[in-house]
Amino acid sequence: MKAGESISAGLVLVGTVHHDPHGYDKLQRVLAVVQPDIITLELSPYGRGFRTKHSLKLSQRILSRIPVVAGRDQLPAALEHLLATITFPFEYRAVRDYAASRSVPFYCIDLSHVSRHKVRMLKTEALTGRNIKMLLALSDKELPDSVTMCYKMAAAVWCEHQVCQRLPYLAGDPSAVERDEHMSRRLRNLCKQLPKKTIVHIAGWEHCANSAGPSNLHGLLKDLCPRRILLDEAWSDNRLVPDAQGS
Repeated sequence: MKAGESISAGLVLVGTVHHDPHGYDKLQRVLAVVQPDIITLELSPYGRGFRTKHSLKLSQRILSRIPVVAGRDQLPAALEHLLATITFPFEYRAVRDYAASRSVPFYCIDLSHVSRHKVRMLKTEALTGRNIKMLLALSDKELPDSVTMCYKMAAAVWCEHQVCQRLPYLAGDPSAVERDEHMSRRLRNLCKQLPKKTIVHIAGWEHCANSAGPSNLHGLLKDLCPRRILLDEAWSDNRLVPDAQGS
C-alpha cells in the first residue's frame, strides 16, 4: 500500500507470526498506512503487567544459564522463543510506539486469567535449568526460517476461497475458544459504540484465518465484514500491498 493511502472506517484484523524478527518495522508501516483510531492487541492486562515487572529479571536468569561457548548470537529457535515469551512482543512495542506518537488509544484485550495460568506453567516448567539445557541442545532451524515457514502456511489459507481445516492453536490450547469469544465480544462492542472509527486488532495469524472447524476470532466476527492484513507483505485478502504478486 502506498504512502498517503488509507482504508475506510471499520474493523481491521492484522495477522502476525509471533516472534517475527522484522515484525516491528512491518507493523509500524501497516499502522502508518491504516491510520487507526483505536488499536487492540492479543495480550492480556495481566501479561502486560507481568512483563513490565519481571521480563528483565527473567531474561537475565535465562541468559546466565547459557555457557559462553554456546554463542548467544546463534541460539536455537526454541530458546529464542522462550526469551521472546517473557519480554514484550514486537506487536506490543510497535503498537505502544505508534500510539504514543499519534495519541491513539490502545488496549490489551486478551484474558488475564489465562495468562496467569500460562505464567505459572512457565515458571515451573519452561524456565527451569533443565529445560534451558535441553533447548540449548536442540539442533533446529534458525528463527527467521521458522517465521518464513509460518507465513507460507498462513498465506496458503489466507484468501477467501481457502479454509484451514484444522487450526493448530484451537486444537492445542484448551482456552483458545474462550479467548477468541472474549476478544470478539470486546471488538464487537467497540464497533457498535464507534461505528465511524477505524479499529485495528492485532493477533496471531491463526486467529484471523478462515477456519472450517470451530469458529476462531475471524469466524466470530465475519458478519462485521472485517478487512484483514497478513503482516507478511506479499499477502493480503484486501490487497493493501498493491505490488503483491501471486496472491
